[in-house]
Amino acid sequence: MSDTIVKNRLRKPIDSLTINKDDLLKFLQILQERANSACEIECNHIESFIKVEDLEKSKENLRSCSALKLTITGMDGEELFGSITEVFESLSFPEQIKSLYLNSELIYKSNFNYIPRNRFDIFIDFRKPKVLDFSFAPSEKTPNDSTFCVEGFDSTWVNGVFSEIDKFFNKRSSSISGIHKNSIYDVIVWILGIPIGFWACYKLSINISQVFSDSFLQNALFVYIFFLSLFILRILFHYFRWLYPQVQYKSTNDLSIIHRGFFYVIATSIIGAFLYDMLHLLF
Repeated sequence: MSDTIVKNRLRKPIDSLTINKDDLLKFLQILQERANSACEIECNHIESFIKVEDLEKSKENLRSCSALKLTITGMDGEELFGSITEVFESLSFPEQIKSLYLNSELIYKSNFNYIPRNRFDIFIDFRKPKVLDFSFAPSEKTPNDSTFCVEGFDSTWVNGVFSEIDKFFNKRSSSISGIHKNSIYDVIVWILGIPIGFWACYKLSINISQVFSDSFLQNALFVYIFFLSLFILRILFHYFRWLYPQVQYKSTNDLSIIHRGFFYVIATSIIGAFLYDMLHLLF
């Protein structure tokens, strides 16, 4: 009985990543080495069914396909496709990257309609969540399509490449990526949002009572102020996610530091005033 050949497939989403151009180039160069090793495995495999007189030519064709081709899309819609060197040395390389896609079997299929036994593909989504996008609930995980997949019939190669990619991303994960997980917003609302909403009503209660004598209008304004506070919290939460994206490409002209300073001034002013009044009331 012949041995059963099992195809291994390992896929994982990229939950957190902060990377610059140099690290991205280093990562792609590592992948090129792994693609070369996969090509050599392929060359050894075809020896069992290719005629001797055609073997060297077939190996030459396979090795010509091992050079990786990638697609990089910029935030302004510009798109670059080519080898690693061609793309990264291009004068049109975008300042802000929107996405990167790489498939190691692409050239095999396009040139010879050949499907290699071992392959990988990677898609990195660098898009930031929009601050004023209310189409999805803030309690949900931040949408991001970044993922990588390694598959093949050589389990040693598959597991090795998958582990290497995974470790590379883990070493460059964001320290505050938890802000993009499910239900984080709900926790913030209960710990800060609701108390600050009541505090805002308390701070404005004297002004409201002086301007409006009608109790219905007073109560309506208190309700409005309470929900307005939660709405502002939601905007600030989206803004924080935008400042610290789940998958971030750090460019040389990154203005995030300025935005972060602006955010911290607003956040510390609100939370500081809230805590001061709470401590004053308690003590």
